[in-house]
Amino acid sequence: MPERGIGLKYSHTWIKEKSIKIIALGDIHLGSPQSKVLEVAKLIEKSDDKTYFIFVGDVIDNAIIDSVSNVYEQTQSPQKALSGFAELLKLTKGRTLAVVSGNHEERTRRRVGVDLLEVVCSDLSVPYENDIFALDVSVGNGKSGRGSAGRSSYSIVIGHGYTAARTTGGKITANGRIIDVISNADIYITGHTHQPSIVKTSRFEIDSRNKKLMRREMYLITIPAWLGYEKYAARKFMHPGALGVIEIELSGANRYKHIEVRIR
Repeated sequence: MPERGIGLKYSHTWIKEKSIKIIALGDIHLGSPQSKVLEVAKLIEKSDDKTYFIFVGDVIDNAIIDSVSNVYEQTQSPQKALSGFAELLKLTKGRTLAVVSGNHEERTRRRVGVDLLEVVCSDLSVPYENDIFALDVSVGNGKSGRGSAGRSSYSIVIGHGYTAARTTGGKITANGRIIDVISNADIYITGHTHQPSIVKTSRFEIDSRNKKLMRREMYLITIPAWLGYEKYAARKFMHPGALGVIEIELSGANRYKHIEVRIR
């Protein structure tokens, strides 16, 4: 039976191109003095019309009373930071496929019941879910109607992540638990740890239609943060997160899936 769980959303989109590129962005922490939001804006502005974007939470620092972030060190209020995020969405010119919330935005929802990113995304008609977003992307110039001729479909599951692990392996393991929630996707995209990683793994599945076992390969991706080294990290002896951009290329040249993931 089809089910829409609490904090889960499914959406399908068909992009009629031979191939597309997806860049997932998150942990921008707008409002923090260490935020690299200007670099994010430049990246979006330089992208072509075949590049699409996903935002993976903690886009604003959202320092409020009783939060870990220092309200006195912020460069702008949460409201102005939220306006800054809206400007980033506008820069994508309708090429934002999905947005999910992070623990920094969750502060306000938990304290006063207002979902900040939902307000912005609703106003701009951008697909949004506060917890986990399951995105079905078809790529290709195939004819409209039923069937898969001339296009390939890719399943992408997006969630911010949540872990206090200190080691790289611990962070990957924690974010990898998203596979336990939705188990048969091609790509999983997470953030939160500020430690980028790309892991390719596989599972066997029962193919009842063709009466055989089928190997499903999947990517578990944790995106880099757009943030400099902050004081709290130094106090806790935390190493700086590696910077970069992770690009996902999806081909729609034929019905078979072709995924390329690279970091630069």
